[in-house]
Amino acid sequence: MGNEPEWKVEKQPLWLVAAIRRTIADLPGGYEEAAEILGIYKADDITPSIDALHNRLRTNGDQIFPLGWAMVLQRAGGTHYISNAIARHDNGVFVPLADVDDVDNGDINQRLMESVEWIGKHSQYIRKATADGVIDAEELAQIEENSYQVIAKWQEHLTLLFRVFCAPEKSDAREYAAPGALAKNSTLCMEK
Repeated sequence: MGNEPEWKVEKQPLWLVAAIRRTIADLPGGYEEAAEILGIYKADDITPSIDALHNRLRTNGDQIFPLGWAMVLQRAGGTHYISNAIARHDNGVFVPLADVDDVDNGDINQRLMESVEWIGKHSQYIRKATADGVIDAEELAQIEENSYQVIAKWQEHLTLLFRVFCAPEKSDAREYAAPGALAKNSTLCMEK
């Protein structure tokens, strides 16, 4: 395994462990609440077992933290740390989709305003970071985090805008689906 690429031998990468830990830390009851949510108890069947969580959150340990558990905790906490971490790792952006029935113009405009606010911060960070002619590691991390937020908020805005104001596609996409799959109709803005 010495010549294997890093991505192939890394069972539980540090970036994923960090996202899971942050998800757990954001729960009001922290690790104890996480163990309770997952139904992990000590031998007494009353006390949540935080040891079982800690043991699975070691990057070089012999156990791994199941992704299903991580997603359950993320949903319970109402966060997206894990989804964001996975998207970033794959050079993408996670864009949560709101339930269209719960969206109004104010929500769509709010996402736009949040994106504009993040763009303003981006400009400030760039000016500060380049003032000395060099972007250091801390400045780079700040710029990357902010840029991610700009893109995510912008995509949330566009996604909501199109989902609310564009008519569903009229054609039947099932004919293009893979065998055994049923393609969902997408939302498109059609030219008139």
